[in-house]
Amino acid sequence: MAKMDKAEIAKQLFSMALGMGLGRGVGGISFAPVASGVGGAPVGGLSGPASSFMAKQYPSEFAPSWSHNYNVVFIPGEANFNQHGHADMDVIEEAGRMQTLQEHNDAITKYVKMLPPGADPKTVRAALHRGLQEEKNLPQFWNESKSRRPFSVSSSAVTGIRLTPDARIEVQWRNSPKWYTFKQYENTQKASLAAQDLLKSDSIGRAVYPVVSRQLKNPNPLLGGWNSANYDGAYA
Repeated sequence: MAKMDKAEIAKQLFSMALGMGLGRGVGGISFAPVASGVGGAPVGGLSGPASSFMAKQYPSEFAPSWSHNYNVVFIPGEANFNQHGHADMDVIEEAGRMQTLQEHNDAITKYVKMLPPGADPKTVRAALHRGLQEEKNLPQFWNESKSRRPFSVSSSAVTGIRLTPDARIEVQWRNSPKWYTFKQYENTQKASLAAQDLLKSDSIGRAVYPVVSRQLKNPNPLLGGWNSANYDGAYA
């Protein structure tokens, strides 16, 4: 079966978007009123940003909460060595991070790219709907405040972990309302990878122990590894 070229995909999707009356689409997809072909060629006689039907950057906001929040089970008493995280490790590996732009956009355009040249608008519209659902079926989150597949981690020292819209990780210690802010990453996807590393720690409390601001007389290699790698003195 012949496949549509990139300019034809852009043209069909843009025409379909106008027909649907879409402004800002699902999951951060923007259907701009002015668009051009993927290769820069005008679409429908219009000129402007290319590929307006796909996300061009990572989310800088989450919904319905303002941050992406991980489920931390606080277990008081002796260290439990993240027993919940170990039990859910396979899910954390798969769903504990944000999608990459390529994963996100490939899912959305998956079925449109399979269409032959000259496919009618109804067929294109159905293909895009399938792509939007394909994206929603990905295990990795996008702009949601919660993970798409449920999992939890546990700690006797930490009660909260969250990913902020400005691509930082914040951690809340037990018996404290304060959230401690760590370094800023290039984007929220890269920050999600740092959060995923913390979620997979043998002990979350030990991983975030503030060895930089509270240096130990006898350094312990089991303490503060994640903290020292993500420390930001401006937020100490």
